[in-house]
Amino acid sequence: MKAHYGFEFCDQSWVPRGARECLFEIMDALNSGLRSFNGQVARTVIALARDHQLGTIIELGAGRAPVTAELVKHDESSGLRLIACDLVPNENAYRKLAERFPDRVFPIYSSVDITQSQPALQQAVLVLAGVMHHIPFDLRPAVISALSRTDSITAVFEPLRRTWLSTSMAALSFFPALLLPLTFFSRPGKMRRFFWCWIVPIVPFMFAWDGVTSCRRQWTPEEWQRAFDRLPNPPKVEIRPGVNSLVMTWTGTSDV
Repeated sequence: MKAHYGFEFCDQSWVPRGARECLFEIMDALNSGLRSFNGQVARTVIALARDHQLGTIIELGAGRAPVTAELVKHDESSGLRLIACDLVPNENAYRKLAERFPDRVFPIYSSVDITQSQPALQQAVLVLAGVMHHIPFDLRPAVISALSRTDSITAVFEPLRRTWLSTSMAALSFFPALLLPLTFFSRPGKMRRFFWCWIVPIVPFMFAWDGVTSCRRQWTPEEWQRAFDRLPNPPKVEIRPGVNSLVMTWTGTSDV
């Protein structure tokens, strides 16, 4: 899906593969390390599943499935069925996870369009982590409407906001991005990181651009609430804005 307010380099097929890999690695390093975003998401959705006695967690718009990969690290997720899916599934990433954890990870390899009602998205915790800002403004009401027509709990997590503080922090992400060759020094791919981050240091600029663009694509809590209020039978949504993040949760009703 294309989004409003500019493009992100990580979404562009013309970006060289090595540079794209560096962009995703920087995102992983920040979300799993410096900010612990993925860990916070995992702990929250595990608690939701346990509290509501749901046995399945589905990562929507999963991309490379970072939340599912984080969930399998938590002992508390034992016994839960973990599913990753996307409009354009990353089959390679999904298969690697499924092969490592065959009794816990069950990807959907076919396309899942979350603007439409999906029979597979029932009786589960539906997780969208860093996904909503990639969805065009005019399609967001269709997404929340479709997800509300389930008997599942939807949890939306955004790691940025459309504020001056969040935008400034996104712009400053250039500096941790520049340190990627040192952050992942022990992992394969050293020369690729040296090349794209230091020799031709374009990736840190790309990452900062993507972060600022992500902030511009965010809706405010008030804009989200208005979108829910326009639904024929709106669910009760809990919107919790943070300094540099936003979390929304709501329970769907199959008769919406």
